[in-house]
Amino acid sequence: MSMHNFYVDIHCHPNLKAFNSGHPEPVRNMWERIEHPYTDNALTRLFRRKSNAIAKYSQSNLYTLTKGGVRVAIISLYPIEKGFLQFRRVPHAIFGGETVNDVLEHIMAVRKDRLVALQQQENHYFHELVREYEYVKNGQGKSPDNRYEYSIADNYAHLQEILRKPDTIALILSVEGAHALGCGNRVTENMTPDQLIEDLTRNIASMKRWHHPPFFINLAHHFWNQLCGHAPSIPFPFNQLVNQNKGMNEGITQYGWHVLHELLGRHNGKRILIDIKHMSVAARLQYYEYIRKHNRLNPRDKIPVIASHVGLNGYETMKESIEKRDSNRKSRNSYLHRRSINLSDEEVRIIHASGGLLGIMMDKGNLAGIKTLQYLSSIHDEEKKKEEWCRLIWTNIFQAIKAVKQRSAWDIIAIGTDYDGGISHVDLYQSAENMGDLEKDLITYLDKTKFHRELWYGYHPDELVAKIMRENSIGFLKAHFQ
Repeated sequence: MSMHNFYVDIHCHPNLKAFNSGHPEPVRNMWERIEHPYTDNALTRLFRRKSNAIAKYSQSNLYTLTKGGVRVAIISLYPIEKGFLQFRRVPHAIFGGETVNDVLEHIMAVRKDRLVALQQQENHYFHELVREYEYVKNGQGKSPDNRYEYSIADNYAHLQEILRKPDTIALILSVEGAHALGCGNRVTENMTPDQLIEDLTRNIASMKRWHHPPFFINLAHHFWNQLCGHAPSIPFPFNQLVNQNKGMNEGITQYGWHVLHELLGRHNGKRILIDIKHMSVAARLQYYEYIRKHNRLNPRDKIPVIASHVGLNGYETMKESIEKRDSNRKSRNSYLHRRSINLSDEEVRIIHASGGLLGIMMDKGNLAGIKTLQYLSSIHDEEKKKEEWCRLIWTNIFQAIKAVKQRSAWDIIAIGTDYDGGISHVDLYQSAENMGDLEKDLITYLDKTKFHRELWYGYHPDELVAKIMRENSIGFLKAHFQ
């Protein structure tokens, strides 16, 4: 693996399947390719068909990262949310708990003994976060074949030190979903405000004392966590099995503001940045205003806005993003994915003004509208298919460049694949092993088509792709990973 020609992925999950591979302890490691278990019955057959765009194997295990030339990966610690473990009453009553767990095991690659244990725990999130951190920390070192190794970077200087070692991957920690701090379950919903605030304060302080505290954390994820509203994120037919409705599209709560103060503050340790992916538009609006005010008053201590794995929705403003209810109808005839979980042009400008970072994800369901996906799936000529997928990825990127209308817009674009996050991956780029293909194909497409050349701002295609797949992320880490 080269010191200079490598890739950075700012959001992936090489730890998720490995950590949840058994109970009471994981039985697999992060280097292994893990296939999703499958128990044959009518319900799993149905969901196997409906989820055929979701990889049923690990896409970002550490061997796959090495093969793909990914030397820096920001990996996401994620205690599995109760909302995924509790099907709606009707399907649960019809099919029974055992069959439901067969489906979850196949879709999520979480072993059934592990699922049962998590379903029985009432208030497990922070405990599970600590266990997952220890699992990743204790796994550092050589790969099973002794050819490679991984180390968790503490800061930018340490990252550079790791990159000077051949055949070593640098991991940086993040957390997906602030439920992980110990909230958003039946136990914490019955706490008094003072009790919950005390618990959250203690858990954040504890996390900041880790040898490798997270670089950033998502305030929201798929389900209500008592901190802020989440954007609709679970597609049909899976939204018929689990219920996202509680708290959806709401703003930031009193607990959420307290958590933001504790995470972003330096009074209790290193600042932990906020990733806005999965927050509702209402919550994002409030957070952006908070950041604007802070950055105006503290120009030497600006807080950057991170959106680690997103697509662009093509709307000019956040208000336009939510004028129509999120549904399949909203994205049926659009080229881009129009739902409010994606970013409007207004938000791209906010990220740019804050000196933030925007990671384009490799989830076709978040990059494209429905007719676009149907068209792409109908193409049989391999060269034509490759060109059209590149056009889709570039259209999302150029939407961001058009929003900012400055050369410096190219400084904020990165790649946050979300591999192993249960995504419907882009057909030609199924795993981290395909990162080199992605680089080559994106360059070739611009060279051949001169697509939106007026927005290149004097860069050559290879320079643009180098910025997106490595340089911008490294520059951001240099500025903020201290």
